[in-house]
Amino acid sequence: MELQIMVTGATGTIGSELVRVLARQSVDAVAVSRSLERLPSGVRGMQFPLENRYLLEQALRNVDVLVFIQPLCDNMLEQARNVVAAARASGVQFILKMSGFGASSVSKYLYQRIQGEADEVLLDSGLRHAILRPNIFMQCFLKMHHEALMQGILYLPQGEGRTSFVDARDVAEAAANILRDPWGYNRKIINLTGARALSNAEAVSLIAHYSKRRLAYVPVTEEAWLRLMQKSGEAEWVKQALLSLHRATREGAVAEVVPGLPKLLGRDPRSFEAFSEDMKQEWMLPLPQENLL
Repeated sequence: MELQIMVTGATGTIGSELVRVLARQSVDAVAVSRSLERLPSGVRGMQFPLENRYLLEQALRNVDVLVFIQPLCDNMLEQARNVVAAARASGVQFILKMSGFGASSVSKYLYQRIQGEADEVLLDSGLRHAILRPNIFMQCFLKMHHEALMQGILYLPQGEGRTSFVDARDVAEAAANILRDPWGYNRKIINLTGARALSNAEAVSLIAHYSKRRLAYVPVTEEAWLRLMQKSGEAEWVKQALLSLHRATREGAVAEVVPGLPKLLGRDPRSFEAFSEDMKQEWMLPLPQENLL
């Protein structure tokens, strides 16, 4: 009997990739998102807030496996409690939770601490589960840093810290592999990284090479970065969480390379070079109009 799968956060960085992988594999999954119009054609979608316990219970009634992906926000812990309690009440058999590299309820970094606290809600629930903890996605250069790169300079308070960036497409494929037989991964916590750690200067240099642009990374102070973020529209809590991630990077807390991803994929993870080649059009400047005639 085919498992009934639901994916929350289905239009985010990892959720959108996972939904696409499952669709290619002809796996029937319900995608939960606030932006249903962004779902791929043919994918069943639902829209409800993770804060509403009653709606969660109704939505999860016929779900066997829940892929729990949530956005970075100040009420992540409340969302986790609601989702886990609703899953238990509705008879969900397995939860595959997406967390973050270094997640720990005792981390000194807010970014990792809130994820670790949310993980503990599931760990203490008694539900069958697995937790994936991917490092920072290569796709952050397409999303969070895209505007800065289009302007030519990326300013971050990360010093010369290194990150073992991971491609979200690889993480999605790994998650899809687990969903084929989730019971075999019960109570496992799996860290996922790329094959090597890069500094921002190295990453931006590779993007510049493949997009044929002049790009630079400039380390700045935390105070300078906060000033740059004043017009971003981000909530203050999110700014502080991101600032803690920058601090973690600067202090070497996200540089470790681990073998979890190759084991799940049966191959080496995508390199940053391959990512930059695949996505190069995203950073290329449009040609002058006269060159298009």
